[in-house]
Amino acid sequence: MAEEQSEETKTDARQFMADLVSSPPQSEDFSGGDGIDMAAWKTTYAAASNHDTSSSTAVMEKFWSLYDPGATSIWTMVYDEADSNENLDETIAITTEFMKQTESIKDHCFGVMHTLESLETKGLWFFNGPDPEKLFGANEDSSWFTWSQLGPEANDYVKKAVAEFLTPTDGKLKGEMIKDTQVLG
Repeated sequence: MAEEQSEETKTDARQFMADLVSSPPQSEDFSGGDGIDMAAWKTTYAAASNHDTSSSTAVMEKFWSLYDPGATSIWTMVYDEADSNENLDETIAITTEFMKQTESIKDHCFGVMHTLESLETKGLWFFNGPDPEKLFGANEDSSWFTWSQLGPEANDYVKKAVAEFLTPTDGKLKGEMIKDTQVLG
């Protein structure tokens, strides 16, 4: 179990991470633009919530029809303090609170976060823009996660990774049982 840190240390760590990742260099391929209509995407995703094979295929086709690497970006997140999680309810509360704190920017992003059987929390986010900077500004708890960009090219690896998060097979993410899913919507 990790040693409990002082609030000052936690604040310093959050600021360090915000400074480190909030202004990544902009991709030369990023042309800007309005991005996508997140409300329409969220409606599509919610309508296919049963995630059978046909609806999963339709969701992924719709996702890739909307994805524009010149105006949007895809990011994964992993909770850095998973080894400190002691029970499922508390771990789910972390993701629930994270989603509540992110509501103010819901028109600019879409996110799905899974709590796994091991009490790890992993998520996938889709942003209008080249990076999660608006999320970092709106939700200081974002500094407790490691963020990694997928793409920007939608190659087979990226498509598979996105599908694993958006349309998990047999209730599992990368072979591990999903115990809870939270969606920003």
